[in-house]
Amino acid sequence: MAKAKRQREKIFEPSPKSIKTGFHLNSEKFRWSFEKCLWEHGGWRDCKDIKFFVEHIISKLQELEKSIWQEILTAAGGKSEGHGNNNHFISGIALPSEERRKFIELGYMRAYEKVFSLRLSGKERLIGIVDLNVFKILWFDANHKFF
Repeated sequence: MAKAKRQREKIFEPSPKSIKTGFHLNSEKFRWSFEKCLWEHGGWRDCKDIKFFVEHIISKLQELEKSIWQEILTAAGGKSEGHGNNNHFISGIALPSEERRKFIELGYMRAYEKVFSLRLSGKERLIGIVDLNVFKILWFDANHKFF
């Protein structure tokens, strides 16, 4: 029982620094934005073309808009039992060196500390920051190389 409680506590990690006191992310609707996207990052070249981008990324994000954050944070489909969740917060320190440097340079480490990894399918992930209930996408990780 204690192990299950620790796992639940790990799933619902503390909110990013930008979250106001009394704000409960888990009950909020999932929202997303490309406002802070780092389009120059090489990962976006893996999007192939506009059709892939719209059908594979935008359609998935639109589907997730129907969810609340708790559903996203506990999604485990496609994973082997006991290997955690598809979507999760990770310390900005754990980013690959180039991305970590950019994360710090832009002041995101100070403002948010953590990034959020959102599974699109198989190995594909979107990496970004969460500000209130908005997932602000930074990078596309086509081959799950970030984490």
